[in-house]
Amino acid sequence: MNLNEKALLYRAQAGDRQAAGTLFESYYQEIYTYIFYRVSDTFTAEILSAVVFIRMLNRLPTYIDQGKSILSWLYTIARKLVIDYYRTQDGSDQPSLKEHLLGSNQRRQEEPGQSQDPLDSFQRAMRRLNEQQKHVIILRLVEGRSVQDIAELINKSEGTVRSLQGRALRSLGKVVEKEKVL
Repeated sequence: MNLNEKALLYRAQAGDRQAAGTLFESYYQEIYTYIFYRVSDTFTAEILSAVVFIRMLNRLPTYIDQGKSILSWLYTIARKLVIDYYRTQDGSDQPSLKEHLLGSNQRRQEEPGQSQDPLDSFQRAMRRLNEQQKHVIILRLVEGRSVQDIAELINKSEGTVRSLQGRALRSLGKVVEKEKVL
């Protein structure tokens, strides 16, 4: 964590709303992008991204600086939130987050494997990866981060990140070949 990041964090922990707002502005787009590629819906990604920052604000008073970047902490919150989101969506009788918040009774009709949109195809293929592989692929291919940055963000070695990336790319390749999704 650099000095400016630490100063912002300590000011936000002390209740400085402007510092908390700066943290939000600095990291919102990265968190939103990460979540969007996990949930495939802009509305849901916006809501979940906001929840990440609400959780950040709620946990700031007890946050202990362990030398990791704030972004690493936010990615951890986002990853856990997405996992929780999918756990609640597993029941077919439950409305989606969008339907729940808007009060809509209409379900979105999606035919798996029917879309010709490359983004939809990529997101369908991503669903076949495990959580760590998804995390690495989004950070590496979508956000364009270096292996070193990813290793720092997820607290793994660069070799582990390369291994996760390699396995994920092989898995994606198999899905693409099998289903002709891209």
